[in-house]
Amino acid sequence: MKKIFLSLFILFGFLAVNAQTDSLSQYTGKYKFPDGSPVSEITMTVDNGLLMASSAMGSTEFKPTSETDVFEVVAYGGTATFKRKEGKVAGVQILVGDVNIEGEKTEGIVINISAATLWYLRK
Repeated sequence: MKKIFLSLFILFGFLAVNAQTDSLSQYTGKYKFPDGSPVSEITMTVDNGLLMASSAMGSTEFKPTSETDVFEVVAYGGTATFKRKEGKVAGVQILVGDVNIEGEKTEGIVINISAATLWYLRK
């Protein structure tokens, strides 16, 4: 009985993580910012179930908030609000301190695959 419970617990945990990763994948891709912005582009990926932003300035987690399409920019103490067109993510507005920049999504999904996954796929 304990083994069955443990197996179900692990299965539901796996399904919850996969559902979260799937919902975060809509935000992945590259976003281009106007000339003169502190960063020219950022790349959004899902890494170990976390939405991550990478740019020339470094990387940070975009942590979900209670509002749809609004994330906390963890390392910089700001917010990121994703903009939609026809229901699809088309851009992002980032507010950090007195910096307010908006970028357009220029590329679709970016996938991060771990070395273990690559090894498994090559078998």
